[in-house]
Amino acid sequence: MFADLHIHSQYSDGALTVEEIISKAKVQNITLISICDHETIDAYLNLDDSCVDENIKIISGVEITSIFENVEYDILGYGFDVRNKPLNDLLRYNREIYIDRGIKLIEKMSADYKCISVHEFLEYERNRKNGGWESIDYLKSKNIVNNVSDFFTLANKYNTPLERNFLCASEVIKIIHDANGYAVLAHLGVTTKQDLTICKKIINDFLYMNIDGFECYYPAHSDKITKLLIEFCKEHDLIITAGSDEHGGFNGEDFYIGGVKIETTQLNLKGLLY
Repeated sequence: MFADLHIHSQYSDGALTVEEIISKAKVQNITLISICDHETIDAYLNLDDSCVDENIKIISGVEITSIFENVEYDILGYGFDVRNKPLNDLLRYNREIYIDRGIKLIEKMSADYKCISVHEFLEYERNRKNGGWESIDYLKSKNIVNNVSDFFTLANKYNTPLERNFLCASEVIKIIHDANGYAVLAHLGVTTKQDLTICKKIINDFLYMNIDGFECYYPAHSDKITKLLIEFCKEHDLIITAGSDEHGGFNGEDFYIGGVKIETTQLNLKGLLY
């Protein structure tokens, strides 16, 4: 039994439909999945019989942006009540921050790029098959950027501070817990740039914040980071997960269902399977 507990669909910035995700999982003999879209659980609210496969178990999931010591950390929520109001309020709040970021970016760029405007951007409807989000798809349509790297280069150049920020990590963890879910810190090796010293500090900080586990197996993790996370989780009896971060090719060729093919016996999923 193989698991992939970090997959994105067209409901956020993935290029695949839920049906396509399940089909790819079947090809890879993966029988346990979680769709962890950014700041939305629409994949679960719209799940119908056409998406159900008796050979594949789906655990409810979501990826939530949080702040700790002025750094953004992504927290994966699992097994929560999808109808929980505080959780849904948090997701709506985060989505609004990303929308504001996109508007501010286009507004600043429009002074240098006469082919774009905030008014046109607000009317723009992205092609979800492309993956990504509104602002990157809009800029691609104008031939201003070609890929994710191009986009973030421009986003950094035109960075504009917003009036509000994401919730602190401890608050996000509490909201997930109050929704009867589990909180798992995503791809820490990437966030810490594979720095073992920083990683050791952060895992202890998040342990103090009552994190339930860590995404130990991840395509871009170094062997040393993976080993550190697994040993830490075993020492403290924390959840151990594996995720491909599949976006349908939008975020690179290394991130695909089956790219991190881990048997569930190598994980510690605690109450997630019940």
